[in-house]
Amino acid sequence: MVRPGAPSANWLRNKAFAWSDDPTPARYARDFACTLLLMALATLVSLAFYAFRMEACIVITYVLAVLCASLLTVGRVHCLFASAFSVVLYNYFFTTPRFSLTAWGTAYPATFAVMFIVALVASTVAMTLRSELHASREAFNRTRVILEADRALRRCTTQGQIIDATCEQLSRLMGVTVVWYADAGDGFGAQKRFDAGDATRTDPVIELPMARRAQQDAEIVGVGTELFPSASGLYLPLRADEKIVGVIGACLQGRDPLPTERNEAEAIAGEASLACDRVQALEEREKAAVMAKNEQLRANLLRSISHDLRTPLTAISGNADVLLSNGEALDAQARDGLLKDIRSDAMWLNATVENLLAITRLENGGVQLTTTAELLDDVVEEALRHVSPDASLHRIEVDPSPELLLVEVDARLMVQVVVNLMNNAITYTPEGSRIRISSRRRGDEAVVCVEDDGPGIAPSDRDHVFESFYTASHALADSRRSVGLGLALCKSIVEAHGGTIRLEQAQPRGCRFEFSLPLYELKEEEGEDHGRCDH
Repeated sequence: MVRPGAPSANWLRNKAFAWSDDPTPARYARDFACTLLLMALATLVSLAFYAFRMEACIVITYVLAVLCASLLTVGRVHCLFASAFSVVLYNYFFTTPRFSLTAWGTAYPATFAVMFIVALVASTVAMTLRSELHASREAFNRTRVILEADRALRRCTTQGQIIDATCEQLSRLMGVTVVWYADAGDGFGAQKRFDAGDATRTDPVIELPMARRAQQDAEIVGVGTELFPSASGLYLPLRADEKIVGVIGACLQGRDPLPTERNEAEAIAGEASLACDRVQALEEREKAAVMAKNEQLRANLLRSISHDLRTPLTAISGNADVLLSNGEALDAQARDGLLKDIRSDAMWLNATVENLLAITRLENGGVQLTTTAELLDDVVEEALRHVSPDASLHRIEVDPSPELLLVEVDARLMVQVVVNLMNNAITYTPEGSRIRISSRRRGDEAVVCVEDDGPGIAPSDRDHVFESFYTASHALADSRRSVGLGLALCKSIVEAHGGTIRLEQAQPRGCRFEFSLPLYELKEEEGEDHGRCDH
């Protein structure tokens, strides 16, 4: 709620206490005019008092006018002038004889002296109070800026954000344009300018030698310092991890900074350096956490691979020993069964190694896609030729798209995606389950869906099935050997082609894996080439 008279009180406070105490010739002239106006107003009010025989209020009116002049002007000369001029006006208008500078009463000299002293003392006290209030207000504003700078720096998470926040707060603190000189190794990069809302908008003076000297000496240089005091600005180096990352230049236009301004600017620059060290420590901590996670992942990989590779290798070795030692004693059906088991285990080992190598190359950027325009149904048909032999134990349904779907893919990798999705469904569903693969168009995308009616995947595992070395329920059962690479490889390959892959719950049960790829638009020139080839 705004109290009555609050706007006028705020206006008076802003006029009386927010003005700078730095006198200028133009300011002196305006202050003398203001003093004369106040004296004229006091004389008019005093004439009204005199007309109503209220002579006791006249002296107080002039003293009040002198107080107002001391609050609204700079320099003690105005107070002295107002005090003396008020005595002259009182003598001229209100002593006998009136309208004359002579006074007949013996008490008048003492009255004039007391009036002058009272007015001078009161004006001096008022001016001192105004100066102290002005200094307190400036100190409050500077403290607020420093606190805001501290809060802003605490919110920063990168070195760039710290530099921006520091330069903006320094511009607000000093009321000038601030320029950031970023270290570029062999010099400074492009300068960045910062202007606070209340900063003096001037074209900044770019002083590269001053900034370079501040960077080399790692100390503040420029106007107001012992190093290059004739410079136009003040230059503060910004340190991060014992290295100067740049220099902050405050464009003071040759004005000497106040001692408090310089100290507070150095304090903010010091806080910025500490903030840079904090951000760097956080980054190093994150790197250490990533390295620890990678080490844990590597340990899990070795443990998982050692377990899963040992089982088929043991089976292959055992079956081979049986064939070598007792092969002649076995009938043809038993020998064929052992040979099929050896082949199955060898194929699984080969697929596992291929997946491991492929996902490693993809994640490290070592695979260059060799893309060509392919019919999606042809890719699916080729993949079905390479699925697990156990596919014969399931009901495989193929539902091709009613229209031609042309995609630009690396055919070898895309075949591997379909093979992995089909083998995943074959492995994790019981014999006799239905596995359906279909393709269709959805907007400007081609979609392939592999759906089964098996037991499905628990909701807690659905968000992790595309992670490397993750298996549902973290199981490593020998009957369902997996190191958790097949689906992770599918995700890497599909995303490398600009597509997406996801898992959904099939209805009424089972899993539904779906991946989409951008459709390839046949260019007009290519269409003409195909037309000429047809002829």
